[in-house]
Amino acid sequence: MNGAKYIGGWLDDRQHGFGIEIWCDNAKYEGNYEGGKKQGFGNFKWSDGSSYMGQFHNNNIHGSGMYMWSD
Repeated sequence: MNGAKYIGGWLDDRQHGFGIEIWCDNAKYEGNYEGGKKQGFGNFKWSDGSSYMGQFHNNNIHGSGMYMWSD
C-alpha cells in the first residue's frame, strides 16, 4: 500500500467516475477515473506546488491542458 487516500466512485473494485486522491507527500489529483486510471479531465497538484489542469489518458497527461510551475 502506498499510503494514498481516495474518496470517490468505484466500479468493479477500481476507481471510476469522479474522485479525489491524496498521496503521503500531499500531491493531489481531483478528476475523473476509468477502470482505476486517471482518464478525462482532471487537476493534479504536485507536492512542490506545480500543477496541471487538463486532459488525462491512461494515467498520463494527454491532450489539452495547462501546466503551471511552482515558481
